[in-house]
Amino acid sequence: MRASTIRSILLLGFAGILSVSLAACGSNEVSSLRAHVDSLTTVNDDLETTVERLRDSIRAGVERPPGERGTTLEPFVYFPSGSAWLTDRGKRAMDELAQTINQQYDGRAFRIKGYTDNVPIGDSLRRIYPSNWYLSAQRAAAVAHYLNTEHGIQTPTLEIGAYGPQVPVASNETREGRERNRRVEIVVDEPRPDPGF
Repeated sequence: MRASTIRSILLLGFAGILSVSLAACGSNEVSSLRAHVDSLTTVNDDLETTVERLRDSIRAGVERPPGERGTTLEPFVYFPSGSAWLTDRGKRAMDELAQTINQQYDGRAFRIKGYTDNVPIGDSLRRIYPSNWYLSAQRAAAVAHYLNTEHGIQTPTLEIGAYGPQVPVASNETREGRERNRRVEIVVDEPRPDPGF
């Protein structure tokens, strides 16, 4: 069980015990303490989200293949299970990424890396996506196509990588973890040094 889950269970348990023990208190005190518990619960949820985002960033930097250099852009683009179609949420993320590329990395080479969770492709989808490797390539291609057709972003050295279920950023044991692993990342290459001619 993850530490964040245990903390949440303990916090909820504490809130329950606090509610029972406050039954003897005045209604104003109970209302005030309940509001304080609600506030702490919200802060705890926000902190857990921030910690997960930081862990993702660290994993993305640490698990880069040896010799690979560049800047991994955020947000990642997420996909539904067994699909390479961009959702509305994915398109909004792509629009944000396109703006970042145009403003900060115009003319730079970049790589688009597709990933999946570790759930095998089901029988009904095997004709479309024979494997998770193929699905991850299709996801990366969908992102490249969207950048090109919707934002006019092209580079002569664009690379698309298919990583399948390799390099997960979260556990595949939970639904939330699998959702975070079904992603596409964009890595902008470091600028090439000027040869000085």
